[in-house]
Amino acid sequence: MMMRASSVSASWASLRASRDGRGRGRGRGYRGGVRASIEVEDATHPFADVNDGPKNLILIGGRGCGKSSVCRRIQAFDKRFKTFVLDDLIVYEAGMSIPAIVEAHGWRYFRDLEYKVCQKAASAFDGWTLIDAGGGVVVDLDENGNEMYSERKVEALKANGGKVVFLDRDIEYLCRRIAGDSNRPDLSATASFTEIMERRHPWYSRAADFIIDGGRSADDNERPLMKKKRIASRVLRWYYDVVGEDPPPLDGWFDLDV
Repeated sequence: MMMRASSVSASWASLRASRDGRGRGRGRGYRGGVRASIEVEDATHPFADVNDGPKNLILIGGRGCGKSSVCRRIQAFDKRFKTFVLDDLIVYEAGMSIPAIVEAHGWRYFRDLEYKVCQKAASAFDGWTLIDAGGGVVVDLDENGNEMYSERKVEALKANGGKVVFLDRDIEYLCRRIAGDSNRPDLSATASFTEIMERRHPWYSRAADFIIDGGRSADDNERPLMKKKRIASRVLRWYYDVVGEDPPPLDGWFDLDV
């Protein structure tokens, strides 16, 4: 089930109590993410957690990279996943929009709230949780208010063996995707979006168990834009191999990888 702020009416305790009780055997789990400039088949066994039970799957990446769309495709294929959108859960916890949170309390308060939501989402169910993480989930602020890598949030997301996938998109692509979006507050009063994404890129890579190169544009021969359906397929293929789970017994786009 895709859990968005408008549909979350129960407490976190109620959410945990409402877990569906599905088993841990092969073919009854969830999946997560390593680097996709390598073919998925080449990035499997050294990281395998075979027969160690279902793991959470977390998608990270810059604003506009397509995390939410890829999560929807993953869940449409494998309905064992329960999906949390971290930004929506932050809105639910705070009772106000993200721009309003930042305006009223500042980015440090927002990052602290984001950390708490990471902890709750990662532990809400016994695996099979698909987490659509915000673009700043790898970020905290130092004592001077400057961005730094967030060890605590990444560790919270990876608790119990969670697998993190970085959807790596070209910065120009991200700029086109977020242009004019009033639901995304400015990240900095002094640094451009491009500068911020360049600074965060190594942090996304550091946090990731699997990196998908989403390409630059449809006209780029060296880095053609990868369709979201193919991204979802590659993430799932890698994840199933890594955690030792079988895909659902269904035919479709996952097998075709197109």
